[in-house]
Amino acid sequence: MKKWLIILLIGSLWSCNKEVKLDIKLQERAQQNKAINLQINNINDSNITQVEILIDGKSLQKVAFNNTISFTLDKSFKLGLHQLQLNFFEDNQPVYTKKMAIELFSGVKPKMLSYKIIKTYPHNPSDFVQGFEFYKDTLYEGTGLNGESKIIKYDYKTGKVYQKTDLKRRYFGEGISILNDTVYQLTWQSGKVFAYNTKLEKIADYKLNHTVEGWGLCNDGKKLYQSDGSEKIWLINPKGFKEEDYINIYTDKHKIVKINELEWVNGKIYSNVWMKNAVAVINPETGAIENIINFADLVKQVKIPPQNIHDYVLNGIAYDAKTKHLFITGKRWDKIFEIEIIQP
Repeated sequence: MKKWLIILLIGSLWSCNKEVKLDIKLQERAQQNKAINLQINNINDSNITQVEILIDGKSLQKVAFNNTISFTLDKSFKLGLHQLQLNFFEDNQPVYTKKMAIELFSGVKPKMLSYKIIKTYPHNPSDFVQGFEFYKDTLYEGTGLNGESKIIKYDYKTGKVYQKTDLKRRYFGEGISILNDTVYQLTWQSGKVFAYNTKLEKIADYKLNHTVEGWGLCNDGKKLYQSDGSEKIWLINPKGFKEEDYINIYTDKHKIVKINELEWVNGKIYSNVWMKNAVAVINPETGAIENIINFADLVKQVKIPPQNIHDYVLNGIAYDAKTKHLFITGKRWDKIFEIEIIQP
């Protein structure tokens, strides 16, 4: 039985010489901006008159006691786990308290988006792509694996490399993003973030504060967003690369982990999930996945050795603001696909 469907709580306390026994059930999955209903069976018909609802220790509301009580959690509450506390009263006197975990899912069911291929370009099949981003009409790419990690800028139409900087063998390169003429590059498990100028000359390095691993990176023109392989995307202050807040990524039914490569597109975060050949469109305020684009058909057009199929997953998302097209590639893919998303 799914843990979100039924939470059974039977407790007891004496109230006016009558034992308080309550059977409390969450009627359905808790979703953001939708009524969350608790069914309460007052087993001993105790004289309960009011219920106070608290979330994470803060009072949400106080309502008259009923067999069903409802409340709503809006976008000010993060998606994910919260502590729900119910305080029961008899004539303003507390008679019973119960705490339980509640998992808040998105209230939005993701819609599928379609696309069409505009053009295909060659891509270096030796590049283990980890980060992919346009900046001032130039494509930047970060690659991974120890001994192979680098950051390059090049002409995607011809493959001509303008600049390249190799990482030391001990670093496994990950996501990249360019903000205010500074190129940021994550590393996987070393906790290091490297900063370069647009000539790819190193100008600084930073240490991750809260996250253990660096995965994907993007920016909205003011702040950076970083994934770490979990369901979290961190909001980063570029001054010192400080992780200041986070969102949790959910659909209406699932928590989504292994969030990977990130790209900012018209106020949304586009991200792939590691080992999946699809891209999720994420609301950066709530973490809710609003759309999904299935790019599995692109993989069929890429030369992939059968024995190494797991190394050849989609992992490059770049957005060209001038053409309003996405550029999609993957680890060791021999092609870059220029894509137009078809809006519903």
